[in-house]
Amino acid sequence: MFDPIVLASAYRLNGSNFQASARKLTRGLRLREDGSPSNYGAIPLLYLASQAAELYLKAALLKCEISEESLKKFDYRHNLEKLLYELQNKGVKVTSQTVSIVIGLSKQHKSHTLRYNSMVALNEELYWPPLTAVFEALDEMLLLTRISTQDV
Repeated sequence: MFDPIVLASAYRLNGSNFQASARKLTRGLRLREDGSPSNYGAIPLLYLASQAAELYLKAALLKCEISEESLKKFDYRHNLEKLLYELQNKGVKVTSQTVSIVIGLSKQHKSHTLRYNSMVALNEELYWPPLTAVFEALDEMLLLTRISTQDV
């Protein structure tokens, strides 16, 4: 019998690894005054952060009894914004800063811009948020994966 909590735990662990790797890439990265990255050296960091966000959101949704099959549907695949809204529809509270970061990352994550064509995405503006806000949002999403399936 399939146990969604095992998969949620795997997603959480993998998300934590992506987040830890993203944090390592902040060393030596040049930032603007607002704390956002100033050059393309941040692309791997933002890719890893987006991947961590996807895994955390999926882990939290599994704990809210959303099926693995539902998460594999096209509407949810790599769509951070849709995953976040589904979590909010389940009654999970998320801060406005995290909502803003997730929405900002969602388009480029869903279109794989950071993975494949960020250097040639001339007609698209890449989302470069302040990195402190990105990591605060990831920390919040990590905490959302603690949702109990027993209402405890």
